[in-house]
Amino acid sequence: MTSPNLVDTLLAAARAARSAGRDPLVVLDLDGTLYDSRVRTLRVLLELAHQHATEHPTLLAAIRRLTTNAVQYRVSDTLASVGVSEPALVREAEAFWSDRVFTNDYVLHDLPTPGAVDFVRTLYEVGVVLCYLTGRDAPNMLVGTVRALQRDGFPVGTLGTRLVLKEAPQLGDLSFKTNIAERLAAAGTVIGAFDNEPGLCNLFREAYPAATVVHLATAFSPDAPPLAPGIASVPDFLALTANE
Repeated sequence: MTSPNLVDTLLAAARAARSAGRDPLVVLDLDGTLYDSRVRTLRVLLELAHQHATEHPTLLAAIRRLTTNAVQYRVSDTLASVGVSEPALVREAEAFWSDRVFTNDYVLHDLPTPGAVDFVRTLYEVGVVLCYLTGRDAPNMLVGTVRALQRDGFPVGTLGTRLVLKEAPQLGDLSFKTNIAERLAAAGTVIGAFDNEPGLCNLFREAYPAATVVHLATAFSPDAPPLAPGIASVPDFLALTANE
């Protein structure tokens, strides 16, 4: 749960940072946080099913039964939920998904998490520096990421925004974000951090003890650790302002 005055807390922290001559920074993850990337996965699986409808006639009917909310963290678990468990077919689906889901073209299928655009714009309009920190990689996803942010109304490409992607896809998210978190602390005052992975929220809690850290309870790793104390958890960004 989250406090009904969490947004006010962030805005007050932003004013305090400005008064101290520091830029107020808010760290924002993309997949599973600002964006519902399950839509992208569902699109990939539907494409697979259509392309292989002849040799796997039951696959298309099974995938068509899926809804966005039924898409799970692992492709194998998603397929199992609609009765697709043949090992060879699951391996083929995983490879098909992996080849497409982390690319500029497919990232455009993502949709913003409810309330995300308005929430982010509220922060931006009061002078918060938005730090989009994502596990996406620049070589394969930068162009699509910028296009999606612009299309959906997120501030991007301005003095008050930063977009940080991995230099290479093989970099691990935890080590990448740990490195960037340390560097952001020297660039201003981090007043808030938002991520869907509990382990990364814990990282931000440790790196920025005075910041507001929020977990988006969407899709996250089944092997994730428990959230550390003091981290709010919400289903989407509408929940941050629902009680105001």
